[in-house]
Amino acid sequence: MNRHQLKARAARAIFQRMREENCSGEPVLGSYQDASRQPVTGLELIILRDIERVGPDGVLVVDQVQISVLACQLDRVRRDGIFTSGNNRWKVLAPVRNDGVIVTAAVTPE
Repeated sequence: MNRHQLKARAARAIFQRMREENCSGEPVLGSYQDASRQPVTGLELIILRDIERVGPDGVLVVDQVQISVLACQLDRVRRDGIFTSGNNRWKVLAPVRNDGVIVTAAVTPE
C-alpha cells in the first residue's frame, strides 16, 4: 500500500469517528463553490458545531460551525467560498486546516 492509499484510509477512519462522535450516522452530501473554480459536487461533508481552536494571535476562538471534507474530494477552500447541502448554505469565514488529508473551514450560515 502506497503513501497516498494510507492517507486516504486514515482520512476515511477519521471521518467515520467524526460521524460517530456527532451521532450523525451518514455523511451529509453537498457542494462547494468559490470565485476561482467551477462548483465541486458530491462532497462528503462533516459539520461540527461549537469547536474551539487557537487563533493566529494565540487567542482561543470558538467557531459556531466548521465543515470538513476529504482533501481528495476538495483540495482547498477560500475565504467567502460557499458550501451547500440541500437548502442550507454556509459561507467560509476562514480556512482552518488543510493537512493534505482533510480540509476544514470555519463557516457561518448564509
